[in-house]
This record gives sequence, structure tokens and C-alpha cells, in this order.
Amino acid sequence: MHRFIVAPKAFKNDIVTFDKDDSKHMIKVLRHKMGDIVLAFDGIGTQYEVELSSIYDDKVSGRILKAFNPGTEPKTKVILFQAVPKTDKMDWIVQKTVELGINKIVPMVTQYSVINIKEKSVDSRIERWNRISQEACKQSGRVVVPEVTKPVSYEIALKQWDNIAGDSNNNSSLAVYCYEKEGKKCLKDLFKCYNISCINAIGVFIGPEGGFSINELQLATDCRITPVSLGKRILRTETASIAVLSTIMYEMDEWCL
Repeated sequence: MHRFIVAPKAFKNDIVTFDKDDSKHMIKVLRHKMGDIVLAFDGIGTQYEVELSSIYDDKVSGRILKAFNPGTEPKTKVILFQAVPKTDKMDWIVQKTVELGINKIVPMVTQYSVINIKEKSVDSRIERWNRISQEACKQSGRVVVPEVTKPVSYEIALKQWDNIAGDSNNNSSLAVYCYEKEGKKCLKDLFKCYNISCINAIGVFIGPEGGFSINELQLATDCRITPVSLGKRILRTETASIAVLSTIMYEMDEWCL
């Protein structure tokens, strides 16, 4: 069954109106007709079964038959604080972490970042990353579209996490930063210290190609963010985010049906 994302404002009473691009795709590519059943999701948590009831020019609308939650969203919110890598690696990071279940992505500019995002290109990059997030949601069956925020400095990213952690009750949040020289604690060991089912939010800080500076490591430690190793091999920044999120989802039993 074909699936489309529809803005919440497109729902009125029991009717949903698809945007122009999706309508054209339905008519000219998918050859949908009135009476066909499709799925629509609003990007904030609900999916709908829709019977197409009106096809006119480049406008398609349908009657909602059922609204439901397919249960594809992780129970724990995982926020990725990712130092922006060079070339188009960020595109890949956004796509794959959204597929795996990330809740939010905060791009960071750190001391050793090798890319300088110019102010005039910021908006276009954010738009692109959020479009990739939407497409990854459609592909993976998710119903909540993770936001990719405007890039921030490392210091602001730490403050943002502090605010998130402050909103979590009973010490129900956890944050880690990946450090290739951490010789004592690995990610698996860390989870042994927590009742995973009680954690509401997890923050993951991933450095750039050049890693975190000594000063940045100290700032993270001061903010009670735990350093962890990802094992005996040094991973690329785009690999690290996928590895960490995969491990977290496994520990959270998100691989189970």
C-alpha cells in the first residue's frame, strides 16, 4: 500500500487533501483511481488509512477510514549531536539515523570541524536535511519526522542537552560522547549501570573527522556526559553515529517485534 506524508493542516474533519506533488505522483505515476486505499501519516505520530474520494486535475483528496499508531516509534528519545562532517556525509547520517529511530538531530560546529558552513548556505542545507528526514520516515514506516536543527556551536549543543536532561525526571536521562582514547568504559559496559526501561532521553555526541579537542572533552565531562569507547577500532564519524544508535536500539529491545 502506497504511503504519503501529509501536513497536519491538510486534515479537515474526516477528509485529507494531498499536496500538489503527491497528487501528481498518485495520478500520473501510480495511476490511482477513486476508491483506492492509501496510507497517510502526519509526521507527528498518527497514521491514517485513506480511501481516495476525489481526483481532479492535480488535486487528490480522500476520506479517512481509520486513524492509528503503527507502533514504529522508539519509546526512548535519542538525540544525536553530530559534528558536521565534510562533503555530503551529513546527508547519509541523517538518512540512516532516521531509519534507525533517532528522535532529533543537532548538527554541531566543533574546534576541529573541517567544514565551515557559511550563513548564506545554512537554510538550504537545513531544508535538504529535513527533506531527507521526511523521505527516510516514509521509507522506514515511521510516523514522527525527526527535526534536523540549525547547526550550533559545541557549547550551545551542551546547553541544549542540559535543558533536555533537566526536563527528564528522576535521573531518567543519559548522555555519552564517543572518544577513541577512552580505555576503561565501552558503550556495552555503560548500559549495565542503568535500568534501560527507565531512561526517557539519551544524548549522543559524535565528534568530527579530527575528533574532540581536550577542552571539548573537559567541557563534556563537566556537564556529566560520559566518555565511551566504541571498541578496538577507530570509526569514521559517519560510522560512529550509526554504530552507537544501532547499539542503543538493540539494548532498548527495538530490534524485537
